[in-house]
Amino acid sequence: MKRIFNQTTIALTMTLATACFAMAQTARAASPAEQAIQAASANNQFAFVMFYRGNDAPTQAMHGTLQTTLANRQDAVIVPVQIGDAAEQALVKHYDATRMPMPATAVLAPNGAVCSVFPQKATSQQLTAAIVSTGQAQCLKALQDRKLVLLCAQPSAGASIPMGVRQFQADKLYENRTEVVTVIANNPAEAKFLQQLRVKTDQPAPVVAFMAPPGVMVGIFNANVSLDDLAQKLAAAGKCCDDENCKHHKSAEASQPSRR
Repeated sequence: MKRIFNQTTIALTMTLATACFAMAQTARAASPAEQAIQAASANNQFAFVMFYRGNDAPTQAMHGTLQTTLANRQDAVIVPVQIGDAAEQALVKHYDATRMPMPATAVLAPNGAVCSVFPQKATSQQLTAAIVSTGQAQCLKALQDRKLVLLCAQPSAGASIPMGVRQFQADKLYENRTEVVTVIANNPAEAKFLQQLRVKTDQPAPVVAFMAPPGVMVGIFNANVSLDDLAQKLAAAGKCCDDENCKHHKSAEASQPSRR
């Protein structure tokens, strides 16, 4: 089973408590860094949150690289956070920043998805690559929220979502943990992401990429994929549910070769 989004392994771990953090934040005033992140989100900008301990050489180097890389971009801001700052302890705790090698930069998409984390140092190329497409950010956020993702690469804006995808999303077993993301297959902004997933972009009908948390590619299907196809592939990947009596579990087990 192919693993995707490897660069975000640290990021995925860091964001498991996102919901709890958001709830706690509503009960108190946002810190300066939290306000800066919220403002970036409202302006559809990526927030490069740089955690640091002191003004040492590695910190100066990372901050310099961030400034140089992002100087001419309107879609990104730098948010420095000194991890000893009393006002920022909730943010520092949320990202478990005290356990990371300092300095470290977490890249947050406007929708809150953690796109990458760079401990100690980063190159301009790495930082630029962390600014992902809207479709990738949507998929990352859903996976970090522990949801199944059905990414539909549509041939046109008016194309219908495949019936099997809609039936899967409506199924009681999956409805609360499934997110359907649509992108236009020939959108240049999504080309790199779709190429990374090996999704064909020249098809006359939708192509479906099925992903499960934390970042597993379950499979790629054409527009004729059915609810049963998706359910069986999910069960075969070990991502269906905990019910041993689930019909999809049994079907997946029956398809496995017998062992002696």
